[in-house]
Amino acid sequence: MIKRKLEEEIKSKFFGGKIILIMGPRQVGKRTLTKIITEKYTEDLLWFNGDASDVRGLFSDTTAVQLERIIGKKKIIVIDEAQRIKNIGLTLKIMIDNFPEKQIIVTGSSSLELANKIKEPLTGRKFEYHLYPLSFEEMLNHTDYLSEHRLLEQRMIYGYY
Repeated sequence: MIKRKLEEEIKSKFFGGKIILIMGPRQVGKRTLTKIITEKYTEDLLWFNGDASDVRGLFSDTTAVQLERIIGKKKIIVIDEAQRIKNIGLTLKIMIDNFPEKQIIVTGSSSLELANKIKEPLTGRKFEYHLYPLSFEEMLNHTDYLSEHRLLEQRMIYGYY
């Protein structure tokens, strides 16, 4: 697995009383990175995918009491593809205001769409990260200089997707 530069920085923000928001284009590894940074919390982890219609229904128009029933005693809540959920900004605000001891991690591939939905409700309540395709430095740490030098022309044409 290729170690991402953001991994340690995001881990350092765990349980800081704010939502961790990971945004970026499709297929850059947001879900993979989230799985890596939460892997030691499997017993205390709830994972929701905004692609699922029942998940969208759970989080679209909800209350603190309903959220408490959904979350229970879990310490980490992941909402993947959050941009698909109606009123997600308000739901996240309710979550962090009522459960500041929990770590909420939100991912979204449509950063402009997600940012517009959560910007105002989450002012001062989030750590925001933008994940981009793999960088030369990340690949260099995964392979070696000679290999990356040999592939430089290909990388310059096709990038690191």
